[in-house]
Parts: sequence; C-alpha cells; structure tokens
Amino acid sequence: MTLPPNIVNDIVCEELKKCTSLQSESFCISPYDEHSQVFTVHIKSKIDDEEYLLEVKCDNYNEYPPYLEFLDPITNERGTKNAYPYCNGDGFFNTALCICNPCSRKAYVTGMPHNNDWNMVGWKENDRVNSLNTLYTILKAILYRINSSTYYSGRMK
Repeated sequence: MTLPPNIVNDIVCEELKKCTSLQSESFCISPYDEHSQVFTVHIKSKIDDEEYLLEVKCDNYNEYPPYLEFLDPITNERGTKNAYPYCNGDGFFNTALCICNPCSRKAYVTGMPHNNDWNMVGWKENDRVNSLNTLYTILKAILYRINSSTYYSGRMK
C-alpha cells in the first residue's frame, strides 16, 4: 500500500518534533523537504570529531522504513566507505554499506544483507527492529553508536 504524500508528511513532521531534543552542536537536523520527503542529519562524533551526513528519505513512511544513506561529507557521494562510520560488535553500520536493521530500507535492497529474508511491509513487527520503530529512536541509535567508545571505531574508509 502506498500512503499519500500528505499523510506521510504529517507523520514525518510529527515525529521530527520529538527529535528536537537530540539537536546539539554535534547533531543537527535539516528542515524536512515535504516535496522530496527528505531531510539530512549532520553528526559529529564526540570521539574523534569525524563528521557524518545522513540522508533520510521518508517516501511511504511508515508503511516502509526510511531509506537511510550516509553521504560523503566532502563530496556528497552516496554510499561510499568514506561516508560510513564503522562500529565494532553489532554490525549496525554494516560493511555492505548500509544500516543493518529492519528500520533501514536500504538493508532490503538487492545485494544488501537482508533483501531476501526480511519483509519491508510490516517492518515494525520484525524482532530485530527492537525499539527502532520511529524516526526519534532510529536517529538516537545512530547518534549513540557514533558517540560510543564501545561501538564506534572511526570512519570505514
């Protein structure tokens, strides 16, 4: 089922209101573009001052999860190793160059880790989504990992 853009925009705008508490010097959310249904997040790691730019595409949200893609902070190139943070242990920032969780639409794309074993429709019911079922919890998890010495190991390169 495809949700009408105005319904998607209402959902996204409402959820983004909850994200204002995450805003800081090291975490800045751009205004949401209702036409393209995209916003970006600038994240600066408190561990090594590396800067990350996350593009969040919300078309058909929340029927489908958002499409989460890191952009190279210098060239704006999408989905390169230099664009992605590397995290030890949990594979959240996957070396296949995606966020490996049901909350990330990119994880379902052909050639990505879960294009055959997860269903995008009903993504919130997937056991592996855990609490990452809103824009707030998704962005909070990304911010946490980029600022955690337990998980974060710099840029993939």
